Amino acid sequence: MKREGAGRPRAVEPMVRVEKVSKRFDDVLAVADVDFTLERGAFLTILGPSGCGKTTLLRMIAGFIEPSAGEIWIHGRPVRDLPPYRRSVGMVFQRLALFPHMTAAQNIAYPLRMRGFPREETAARVERYLRLVQLEGLGERRIHELSGGQQQRVAIARALVFEPDLLLLDEPLAALDRKLRQEMQLEFRRIQRELGVTTVNVTHDQREALVMSDRIMVMDAGRIQQMAVPETLYHRPENRFVAGFLGLTNFLAGELLDSHRGHARLRIGDMRLGGRVADPSIPPGARIEAALRAERLRILEEDPGEGWDTVEAEILEVIFEGERLVYSARAETLGDVPLRFVDADPLRHRRHRPGERVRLGWRASDLMIFRAEPETATTVGQPEREDNA
Repeated sequence: MKREGAGRPRAVEPMVRVEKVSKRFDDVLAVADVDFTLERGAFLTILGPSGCGKTTLLRMIAGFIEPSAGEIWIHGRPVRDLPPYRRSVGMVFQRLALFPHMTAAQNIAYPLRMRGFPREETAARVERYLRLVQLEGLGERRIHELSGGQQQRVAIARALVFEPDLLLLDEPLAALDRKLRQEMQLEFRRIQRELGVTTVNVTHDQREALVMSDRIMVMDAGRIQQMAVPETLYHRPENRFVAGFLGLTNFLAGELLDSHRGHARLRIGDMRLGGRVADPSIPPGARIEAALRAERLRILEEDPGEGWDTVEAEILEVIFEGERLVYSARAETLGDVPLRFVDADPLRHRRHRPGERVRLGWRASDLMIFRAEPETATTVGQPEREDNA
């Protein structure tokens, strides 16, 4: 007799499943009703400002903190009653916690010794992972004899050498200088792809999240605001918070005039503009905020044609950032709100000076419309720089 369901492909169990997880510290709800799954081999970054709950969530997955409610599964089994050392989880911390009295090889071997691996297998694995993190020949050096980037590689190898089901990264690059941090972002991604290990990373650095991740989860006030692939998250944010946290974003307060199938007309200052709205429940006449990415706003030297909105503006400030210029301008017809925009190729364009009048333009489809939040001021979104959550 053929069993029911025979012949159908079996659903693949996700490596991580988090269901209705919350964590309360006295009167503070640090994580609120979080739900998500993570497939095997994927790289997820949990992104958010200081205090948003991302590190608390990571520590619950690791087993250092017990949830107040909800359940966590790793590799198909609930882990609430499992201590961290029994969860098959490797972890790299911001403070690397390497043993200074040991060599690099001895640090990498430590998890294998604690698990009772035979000496021969331990030596073979240590050599393999030294090669993986490009430290071949440096295994006998003490930790203080290694550079910051090399110490990071030792920490990565130590977290992976026992081949865990899950790799957790708790702001491991935050203490590095910008250049080294960017190099290590690419190294983390290379190693993760080579091994195929499922990875959860916590950071407040938006570039790190975009560069390293298959998916990004943005959190605020203990809740998931949006979880998506990087391109979707950046170009199609679901709410004002996500739009403001990722990228340099201008917010313009106005009124929705009408909308149909995602296309909308709105009034900002003295102007009527086009835009796109993701929430069809926003009624005509509602107060809204329109988000415009700085890189979608540009100086126009000639008529851009149909599908564009344009405005006259005065240049207020020009900031040189090496590979780009960041402009600030004021458009009286938009209510004198400062607008930020970038020139990503300044060697090909004339540099405009403060006080100059220019015509700015953007495609109507680049203006993202969100329901106005109570007592929300018009701002330029910038992510926070530190995290203790």
